[in-house]
Amino acid sequence: MSTYSLFIIGVILMTVIIYLLIQHVLNERQLFQLKYAFYSSTVMLFAIILPPLFLFRPRNALNIRLSSFVLNPIFRLLGIEYCVENIQVLDKNESCIIVANHQSSIDFIGMMYIWSEHVRYCTILAKKELLLAGPFGIGSWLAGVEFIDRNNRQRASETMSQIMKKIQSKSLRLWVFPEGTRNTSEKFLPFKLGAFRLAIEAQVPIVPIVFSSYKPIYNADKSNNSYYWRPGCVTIHCLEPINTAGMTLDNDLQRLTEMTQKRMFNAYLTIQTTVNDEKKGK
Repeated sequence: MSTYSLFIIGVILMTVIIYLLIQHVLNERQLFQLKYAFYSSTVMLFAIILPPLFLFRPRNALNIRLSSFVLNPIFRLLGIEYCVENIQVLDKNESCIIVANHQSSIDFIGMMYIWSEHVRYCTILAKKELLLAGPFGIGSWLAGVEFIDRNNRQRASETMSQIMKKIQSKSLRLWVFPEGTRNTSEKFLPFKLGAFRLAIEAQVPIVPIVFSSYKPIYNADKSNNSYYWRPGCVTIHCLEPINTAGMTLDNDLQRLTEMTQKRMFNAYLTIQTTVNDEKKGK
């Protein structure tokens, strides 16, 4: 093992040890800051470590799955558990468009949780701005993430056309946040049409996934200056796929979008995030 590898392992172990030692003496705001710093640093560190491995198969979506194997054990230290309902709908190998509600950057933790065992050959549609996020942007590009320029309709259309070809020829899955931005309110934002247009054009099913509200365990709302990150369990509910075979853009695009949003919101209202009472209010 090289000196560089030993150094990296040492840095990781030392960071984990310090994190575990000091979290028990902090108030909720301080604990939030510690956990978020640990989370962000972990993502950025592995955005530097993993890309050399991605170079063996650059732009291959399987690189995202590799990332999940590495990151999941570390993310468990953040205290978030997941209860996944109806997960078997993701076990099929056929192409599909996965749509999920988007609450926070920590959605990434839940994505990685289910990625390794169930999502498999799948990529993510992300805004182009993330491509400029230093090592994370470069690492994401090498991992196979698809970036879209939402401010340029022509380029966005070209990107979606290229993705559709991959979906049809390589049995690729695509994960999309149809709200288009993070949303911490108790109502969903209007869904953008792109994912549903792509599903109809490629004639692949829509698979809706709903994350329960993070508010019982996580809050980063600057407006009320309330910050906390408590241990607890988030429910992830996978809805039955919506078949788009035979649908057309003219007749079904708006209906498919609204129907999916309604089903997802109804599911959102029935699932909950539970708090570990033993540590709540520390």
